[in-house]
Amino acid sequence: MINLEAVKLRTLANKPTLYKNLTIAPKTLNSIIDMGYEEYNHKLYIVNLAVENLLPPSEEAVKVDFSMIELLMEADSDSLVAYLSAISFFIDEEIGLSPDMESLVIGKEKFSFEEVDVITNIIKIQNCVVSKDDDNFNPLNENAKKLREKMLARQRKLRQLKEDDNGDNSLSFLDLISVLCSNANGINLLNVFDLNFFQFNDQFNRMKLLDEYEVNIQALLHGADSKNIKLKHWISKGE
Repeated sequence: MINLEAVKLRTLANKPTLYKNLTIAPKTLNSIIDMGYEEYNHKLYIVNLAVENLLPPSEEAVKVDFSMIELLMEADSDSLVAYLSAISFFIDEEIGLSPDMESLVIGKEKFSFEEVDVITNIIKIQNCVVSKDDDNFNPLNENAKKLREKMLARQRKLRQLKEDDNGDNSLSFLDLISVLCSNANGINLLNVFDLNFFQFNDQFNRMKLLDEYEVNIQALLHGADSKNIKLKHWISKGE
């Protein structure tokens, strides 16, 4: 089990997360651009795959007791290579099967197939992947539960905005970077590419909150009906 908030805090500070003897550093925008944004998204998609995604519909409800690695080993070698290659990109380490085919060798250390799930979860947190079971958050009351649901909904909406490139009016990754540089305090084209993706996502969210707050304040000052405006202060819990 990983500490979700600890991983987030370290990533926000642009520090790596340590798991056993493995150092998992967040990817910067520079490294993403060097890889290619489409290829980055493709590898992130592969890392985010779950066993349930690859099972036939009739077996989705069946509780599985095998790992993604074991499933891919039974499938085909190309899929396994693609999965390991995607993980390797995010952890900057060579990765392969052990000689006995019962564990993975990352660098010089062995990891069980189950431990790979911990590694991929860290990668997903660092790269703002939101899933239905993205953490072990246990709300203390109904209000906390509703707040958490709203936070996750905003995260999914923002990620959909960033990934949706089919519409005529959609924003590309280039557009999002340019927007942030034009509006965020202290972030410009000379330093934005040193941000990791988590930092970029966090600052983009905060910029949106500030912009929405200012727009709503101006609307109220000009006589807009307060019942139609949800005023959320930008100094609020981050996403």
